Amino acid sequence: HMAAKRKNEESREVSDTRENDKKKSSNGVVVGGDFARFVAEQQQKDTSKEEHLSSLNELQPTPYSQLAKLDEGMNRCFRANRKRSRDAQTLLKRAKKLKEVKFFNRLIRDFGNDKQFGFAEEAFRILEKECNIEPNAYSYTNLLNACIRVGELKRAREVFQKMERDCDEKPNEVTCTVFVKGLCEEGLIDEALELVKDMVRGSASRPRANVRTFSTILRNCVRYRDVNSAEATFSLMRECFDVLPDAACYEYLSKSYASRLDVEKAEKTLNELELQQDENGKVLNIPASALASLAGVAATVGKVDVAKRAIAKCRERADEEQRNAEQFSSNANNSSEKDRSNNQKPNDDSTTPSKSVSNFFKARASDALREIVEIEAFLSNDDDVIRQEAKQRAEAFGVDETDDIVFVHKQRELAETPAIEKFWASRYERKGKAFMKAKLEVCSGHGDWITSRCAKEKETTEWFGIEMRENRVALTWIKSLRLGVRNLTMLCGLAHECMRKQIPNEVLDEIYVNFPDPPEWNGSANCLVDGAFLVESHRTLKTGAFLILVTDDPGYAMRMCRELSVVPHLFEPTATDGKPFENRLPADYGFSYFNALWTNGNLNDRYYIKYQKRNI
Repeated sequence: HMAAKRKNEESREVSDTRENDKKKSSNGVVVGGDFARFVAEQQQKDTSKEEHLSSLNELQPTPYSQLAKLDEGMNRCFRANRKRSRDAQTLLKRAKKLKEVKFFNRLIRDFGNDKQFGFAEEAFRILEKECNIEPNAYSYTNLLNACIRVGELKRAREVFQKMERDCDEKPNEVTCTVFVKGLCEEGLIDEALELVKDMVRGSASRPRANVRTFSTILRNCVRYRDVNSAEATFSLMRECFDVLPDAACYEYLSKSYASRLDVEKAEKTLNELELQQDENGKVLNIPASALASLAGVAATVGKVDVAKRAIAKCRERADEEQRNAEQFSSNANNSSEKDRSNNQKPNDDSTTPSKSVSNFFKARASDALREIVEIEAFLSNDDDVIRQEAKQRAEAFGVDETDDIVFVHKQRELAETPAIEKFWASRYERKGKAFMKAKLEVCSGHGDWITSRCAKEKETTEWFGIEMRENRVALTWIKSLRLGVRNLTMLCGLAHECMRKQIPNEVLDEIYVNFPDPPEWNGSANCLVDGAFLVESHRTLKTGAFLILVTDDPGYAMRMCRELSVVPHLFEPTATDGKPFENRLPADYGFSYFNALWTNGNLNDRYYIKYQKRNI
């Protein structure tokens, strides 16, 4: 019944909304009216601390329908989700009547690509249990992909093992590559490599690996700064006479070296890339992002000649990539216009990149150019002390030895309270002064926002950043060296764990969560801003301090508002109109890579959710 449960979770907005609306209307609250009245009604039980705490379990989250009427973007998202659920249910009914495995396979594929995991599971269950049709290799592979796309590795294992056990067709190269992706994204790179070794060295039950199999592992080696696995993957690839590494493979290997400050090997890898050709004889080009990464590390560790060479090549490649993105976007628009004029649907098999993909490549090239401008400013700075200090700190400590980074996810046990307080005190003692404030950014990403805030507030604030990807932590630290800031400590790991293990009670003045990844699917339990996170935030913030959440995703904005609506004893909104959010960022909020990415894509929804800690 697990599939049915997940399907129900995804479609609950359709079935529950009318009931919620009726319930609120019967209580005399006008749905979509004054939001402050709704919040006030939720807090009416606050006659005493004990009575209020005992009544918290009775609080219901703000209905999606209520939030949808506060904002155009939320309303658009709400209506789209309801339509998706209705359409999915209609397609499942049609599939039951047709009883064709190909139709079911397309449904499972489309549901998976759209991250409608519950409906993908339900389609597979109906195929097998209600229609009594044996799932084939496409059925299993599409369901496996649906699992991996939403981070459900445990379920993916079950699907993979069931396919090996029950299906006449064994896992093919696509199936295995999808499973490799799931393993790597969970940090299980060693296990993924063992599977690929079977594929490369001719295990009878395994298909041959292809270039996507290898690039999947290499991409995750960058995330986990795993140079040894990256080198092992390249060695395996060279055993395959029919597989040629593409530009992405070389880029990932070079970035793996760069994340360990190994400039020599990072540059050598990119030089080797320039000598390679693809299967059609076309010379491979170095991606601008790889050159920017090399330039940044080389400049920081004092290898100026390498940095300048990389900067020159990066400008050339970024300009070319932007021109190509513009051409792709134009071709995509022309293709769409042609389809509309012929009353045809867009061609799913077209090799022309979509407009969104073109925008992504354009933004990535723009980010590389922005990065090298910052690196050039560092190299041309009249203050040579900053460059010398950056070089000395990088050479003396490296990413793994510096006390500016704590790899919390590698700690086995929870630190005792005295140890946490000692760690916290050390952050101030090493600076030789008592800082007035302490602030935290969760999801620090590429580090642009937090390092710029550190530079602005280096005399008044000690900053802490939490990021779960090791390469981003390393990138942020390298940027902090170039800015000459010493008031930043990075915590690598999951937010809940980092806060619990490293941050004492009531020490933070502000917590920022900037553009967090939305939950992968509606029923997912893997959500950053949940009840547990709000409890940790309340514990670590000083009384009267602020929690600030920023997102461009209206669905996630609604989910965060719902989570906050059931903890009025912990936080209260600060928006002057009584709404739980504002639709614009403060003018001086600062630069963010992801904010720039979506701005370049003309995605204008912004939700600034600022709440103040209440004393309980």
